[in-house]
Amino acid sequence: MRELLFKNITSGNKKRKDLYVSETVEKNGVTTTTQKRSTYIIGNCDKFKSLEELAEWKKTIGLAVNKRHVFVMKKHDSSLNKDMFICDVVGRFYAVSGIDIYSIAFKHSFEIDFSYQT
Repeated sequence: MRELLFKNITSGNKKRKDLYVSETVEKNGVTTTTQKRSTYIIGNCDKFKSLEELAEWKKTIGLAVNKRHVFVMKKHDSSLNKDMFICDVVGRFYAVSGIDIYSIAFKHSFEIDFSYQT
């Protein structure tokens, strides 16, 4: 058996976007569920009057200061006979549209669950 689930959700004010994919596969008594989720949130928007002003902002602020954080976890639940592997990446990046800069926070999550039949 194989089951796929896709979700593409945007908030009412268009500042938050969730993309979600889940796949469940059952084979030889083991059910494997893979979940991938990407969440993007638009923070602030800096509007500039000219390209020169935008270039000056880039020099003073610098775009390389935002670091990504990676979290890796492994869990075992003996009462449910289940193993889980979770990897999260959290960070921030900038998007340029014309001479406006948007600060966008993101979280990418990847989870694998293994359930064993008894």
